[in-house]
Amino acid sequence: MVDVQTAGVSRPWACLLVMSIIAYGGRLGFAGDGTLSTKRPLQYAVSWVGNSFSGADDKWVQNFFIHTRVQPDGTVNTWSHWDEGGRRYGVYKDGDVIGNKDVQPNSLEVRDRSGRLWKLEVRYVDPNHQEWEFVPKGIACDGTAVTFPGLYQPTALALANDGLLMVADSLTGPRQQVLFYDVSEPQKPRLVRAFGEYGGIGAAAPGVITPTKFWGIRGLGMDAAGNLYVAMSEMGSVLRSFTPEGRLRWELQGPFFCDVAVADPSNDARDVWGIQERFAMDWSQPPGREATWAAYSLDRTRYPNDPRGLMHVKQQGEHGLTSPQIVYLEGRRFLYVGGMFASNFINIFRFEGEIAVPSGLILQWGNNLYRTDLRWPPHKPVGVSIWRDRNGDGDYQADEFLPNADRVKPGPFWVDKKGNIWMAYGFFRYDFQGLDDRGNPIYRADKITVLDPPEGVNKIARVVYLDDSDTLIVAEEGKDMRHISRVVVCKDYLAGNRRTVSFAPGAGPEAACVAAAGDYAFTGGWKERGRVWVNRLSDGVEMGVFEPGPTVGGVENTGWIDLLTGITAFRRSDGEYLVFVEENYKAKSLIYRWRP
Repeated sequence: MVDVQTAGVSRPWACLLVMSIIAYGGRLGFAGDGTLSTKRPLQYAVSWVGNSFSGADDKWVQNFFIHTRVQPDGTVNTWSHWDEGGRRYGVYKDGDVIGNKDVQPNSLEVRDRSGRLWKLEVRYVDPNHQEWEFVPKGIACDGTAVTFPGLYQPTALALANDGLLMVADSLTGPRQQVLFYDVSEPQKPRLVRAFGEYGGIGAAAPGVITPTKFWGIRGLGMDAAGNLYVAMSEMGSVLRSFTPEGRLRWELQGPFFCDVAVADPSNDARDVWGIQERFAMDWSQPPGREATWAAYSLDRTRYPNDPRGLMHVKQQGEHGLTSPQIVYLEGRRFLYVGGMFASNFINIFRFEGEIAVPSGLILQWGNNLYRTDLRWPPHKPVGVSIWRDRNGDGDYQADEFLPNADRVKPGPFWVDKKGNIWMAYGFFRYDFQGLDDRGNPIYRADKITVLDPPEGVNKIARVVYLDDSDTLIVAEEGKDMRHISRVVVCKDYLAGNRRTVSFAPGAGPEAACVAAAGDYAFTGGWKERGRVWVNRLSDGVEMGVFEPGPTVGGVENTGWIDLLTGITAFRRSDGEYLVFVEENYKAKSLIYRWRP
């Protein structure tokens, strides 16, 4: 069903227009005030990636599973410290989301058949801000500490049907398994069996997702039929149900939180990446069925200081890692990641198979993390600096930091195909100096290029550079750094041209972000939700607007674009454009598919 507004359009023409849109699977373009645009309607499809559900029909997998309770009939109740769409209390059953009810689940406590209280004692990492990131101290029975053989880092408790105590061994520990203990003698627990591959996501073929590879386990349970439930939460949510024999019954997932997706440029978008996810895409499938979650690139066991696994870095305050770029340098894949409001730090990851390893870090300011007393990275020197993983261990040593340039200022950035990092504020470029013997990209404070702004451009707040056409796209700052005003396009920039074409983004004063690919620029705004305006690069003419349609529940089920770089775009070899939009309200990224 296509909903059409026909204000100002005669009824016979409106009927023909509806028939045309239905035939081509398109949507109407609307002006910023919601009235029907006189521009030719864009024909496009709306899809999504990063959640089992689209957000339509009040269905989405919530942000974070912090506590769970499994009912005898297989209903799973969950509790989250935060869900953008308000689903603090999730209710899941048989692979579906069926409600929102608080039953006060608690993964840290359980009573055994003898009535003894088993409690997981923890130390909260950031108690002043209550972000629910903890380090386990141990397990106590009726207040007395108990030593469990073979246990490293307990993260959740539950009781099995046969009376065994179920303990999740996860976090940064080596197991990443569900352990079953005989606690008939409370002070002498006996390990009976383990479920899941030892090593979890870092086990054989590290990063490749299989049903019994776990990470970030925060909830356990068993129903009356003996089916096992495992809830994972590591900057996202995964819930799996297994038969008593250990076969996967169903899985629900919502791994995105304040993340935007990006296409892999090396294989024509057959892969799509999140901050720590790789999705294999089949673009012949209908909306919502294109993506298969294939790999998870974070291994906290091997790399415990990877910022993607630290809630006070990834989530707290400014949401420090939200916007990925995949870049290939000297035939090797790299992940560059910026944050929600600014590139206070640019994180760079090299790949070892499917696992992304901390490789470089460009600190753009000398302050500590926002809204937390915690410090990151380890051994961070005073002032701005550049870190490179010189010894190859994926961790941060004091002798691996060097001073950064004094021109730096936090702001959005763009990495071109040569590995040069174009900075918006300050308008300069970190020039790629090749790879070191560990495979890390080299950037140095004395190897930057101060760039000449295009004609008439003042304060540059966003930057995109398209290598194939030597086209620079910049946006001037609006009322503050979160907003942009004019978008300026300069063709043949490195060839010396400074003449420009410019346009005002369709979101007006709320405009915030810009992306570009091929022949078009794509802009969006804070309160405009998931709407994206399309402008032609050659002359700046507005072509129309993409709007969230019924597939994802419409505009009313779409949140603000919260990121300064909340849109990414890619043109496939067949001419189709893919535009990804951060959509945190229902925990996913939108996908607009368009053939001009």
